[in-house]
Amino acid sequence: MRNNPPLPAAPGSPGSDMLKAFRGEQRLPVPLHPRERALVFVACVHLIFLPWAIGTRDAWSQFTVFGFGLISFILALMPRHYTGEYSPEVEFRIYPILRLIRFPVFWLGLLFVGYLLVQALNPAGARVSNGTAWWIEPREHITWLPTSIEAPAARMNAWRMTSVFASIWLLCCALWTGLSRRTAVMSVLGVLVGNGAVLGVIGVLQQVTQAQKILWFIKVPVSHPVATFVYENHGGAYFNLITTVAVGLAVWHLVRGQRRMVRSSPAPVFALLAITTGMLVFVSNSRASMILLAAYIVVGLILYGVWRVFGARDGGNRIVSILVACVSLAFIGSGAIYLNLGRSIAQLGTLFEPAASDYINFRISARQATFELFQDKPLTGWGAGSFRHVFPQKQKFHPDIFFAGGDKRFFWDHAHNDYVQALAELGIIGLILPLLALGWLVWRLCRLGGLGQPAFLLIVLGLGLTLAHSWMDFPLYNPAILTTFCAIWVLIVRWAELET
Repeated sequence: MRNNPPLPAAPGSPGSDMLKAFRGEQRLPVPLHPRERALVFVACVHLIFLPWAIGTRDAWSQFTVFGFGLISFILALMPRHYTGEYSPEVEFRIYPILRLIRFPVFWLGLLFVGYLLVQALNPAGARVSNGTAWWIEPREHITWLPTSIEAPAARMNAWRMTSVFASIWLLCCALWTGLSRRTAVMSVLGVLVGNGAVLGVIGVLQQVTQAQKILWFIKVPVSHPVATFVYENHGGAYFNLITTVAVGLAVWHLVRGQRRMVRSSPAPVFALLAITTGMLVFVSNSRASMILLAAYIVVGLILYGVWRVFGARDGGNRIVSILVACVSLAFIGSGAIYLNLGRSIAQLGTLFEPAASDYINFRISARQATFELFQDKPLTGWGAGSFRHVFPQKQKFHPDIFFAGGDKRFFWDHAHNDYVQALAELGIIGLILPLLALGWLVWRLCRLGGLGQPAFLLIVLGLGLTLAHSWMDFPLYNPAILTTFCAIWVLIVRWAELET
């Protein structure tokens, strides 16, 4: 009796997929664990909420995102039992807390949040008002511990800043600990870019209709909001971040698609999203954001071109890359003409006018006064959220930033330089902890070879735009930008780990 070979399974049937998987031709899709899916959902809601809550600039929204961060952290630490469809080959259980305790950023963040709590619990002064004026009254405190200024939450205080930093720490730890699949990381990044693109379209429509209100109905004290951001420089900085992540995802999918010789990939979609958010930056009236994004485009094109010529192991289809670039430039050009980009470019020319020189000197004087504030308490600073309360004591020695004309005074909420303001508020001891955390993430990405991959390199360059912008303004004192900045760092390092 002759044994006949089994008939091949019908294409698309479960048997066909299993046969391909057995032969190594295809990997069976394994769904995310329900707790990981829940974490992805909450993290996405967290990141979506940040810009929609008017940049998370108010106390209610800052305490809300702390709740999101806490929920994400709890979900990430829950043990997971993998069996059935979640682990077809072998049953196992993982305990994410074991990964958390090996995460240096967790311990550095724990020390940092503890440091902020000590500041909040040990006020050296209190903001007192009689209805028409306010001043700082001394309070009894422990002199050798970090201090802060007691003030109403609506006016900013150490407790609000602690909630912002704690929410970022919790979210970053949750993303690092709870995301175990590249699919999960890419989902969070994709949602982040998609949400930014929706806001980008809204921002462009507001520009076209010359709207002076956020979403056409929320009144704000400025005449040119950018999407849901009140301050144009914050809008420009946020959409710079989104644009560069979209560029990185587009390049990654393009390279991956060429290596696998697939007919289609999401690369053009992400390229279109990058163009949309990038155009909003160029019509945002944020001169710093426009200059930085223009420099990023030039440097990015040069690096990508060098990589395509000398670094790409798989030749791929260079004609496709050229066509994508040409179509992108054509789309940008037509959009620029329609949105009157020339007016925005003309604003860059004002940087060379005498008035611009006065404006720059104005910022330099504020930076110098803030540095003098730091020199009074260099180790522990004046306390998180204290700048606007204590700055007048140094501001009065700089008449050019003290009087706005006659008896009218300038009141500064921020120093327009994140670095000197952070030094003045946190001191050297407080600032060194987040810098060490950032340094570890950079070191880890380098060890994983991430900077040798064009997608990672382009995203890191985009994160560098935010750091450069922080020398000229205060984007990192906006919770939406700071949280997104930190989350992107953790996500790309985790992504690099899962790529190896």
